[in-house]
Amino acid sequence: MRFHAATLGWTLLLCVPVTAHAQAYLDEANSLSANFSYSYSPSGKIIATSSGDDDAIDDFVPGVEVFAHTFTLAAQYVTPVDGLAVDAQLSMVGSKLGEGSFMHFPNPGPYDDGATHFTLTDFRGGLRYQVKAIQEILGLSFGVGTTIPVKDYPTYGFAYPSQHLKALHLGTAIGRTLDPVLPDLFFQLQYEYSLREKVTDSPETEKYGRNTSDLNFLLGYFLPAGFSIAAGADVRESHGGVSFAALVFEGQDVQAAHDRLLDEDIILVGGNLGFDLNDSISLGLAARFFVWGENTRNQNLFGANAEYRFF
Repeated sequence: MRFHAATLGWTLLLCVPVTAHAQAYLDEANSLSANFSYSYSPSGKIIATSSGDDDAIDDFVPGVEVFAHTFTLAAQYVTPVDGLAVDAQLSMVGSKLGEGSFMHFPNPGPYDDGATHFTLTDFRGGLRYQVKAIQEILGLSFGVGTTIPVKDYPTYGFAYPSQHLKALHLGTAIGRTLDPVLPDLFFQLQYEYSLREKVTDSPETEKYGRNTSDLNFLLGYFLPAGFSIAAGADVRESHGGVSFAALVFEGQDVQAAHDRLLDEDIILVGGNLGFDLNDSISLGLAARFFVWGENTRNQNLFGANAEYRFF
């Protein structure tokens, strides 16, 4: 159970807090838990490349402040089939463009008016299976899930909330302590490949793939009194997409939809703090800081997470 608090909020990457669907260990059969998470992700630059030569034209566009708040409600039920869980989550995003930003190209988005706009975005549901036969040696699980937008929302502008793309997710997670050598030291490694639908605005936009890979690693230590700490790194790689450098050579359809088409890569590093209040309640804090990226924003992320296990 102590893995719950230690790994809560492990990937706040791109304002998408992953909760129940990213676990190497599951609860016992016929158990139900609910999870609520919040993340705050400010950014101040548009990153084109990370070449490091400080050329503002080639590398980044300063003065584009975006503030995003993501709330996610999730639930997981571990079925009577030992090791099989069903999970679901729904997210709401609030986004705001800061003052003094230049106009978004080619047109400003509906949420680029300086106000904070909240909207429901996407529902995610899935299955996760833990290989219970080896759980004394290694926590190993496999997951499959799908993401479906639940309503229309803006998909362009600096402060757009999400990309409104259906997706199929395939992933795996492994974790364990270093028992018997260091029984309180633990690690968790998770990978997910997302098959995302293409942007079908025109034949020009359809030529760009939208699939992504997400990788997360945690190395942590269980402390007395139910606390835990961990260092973490999150990586997202896009498999296809358009770069800012190539955007000027593209047609109007691609330029208009470029926020959904960017070949976005990003690396964040930071840490987690977890606390098991009792057998039913786990709390978590997480922070991630931008260290590298291309065709993205230099966002940092700060999150909090609470889980309640009903039975």
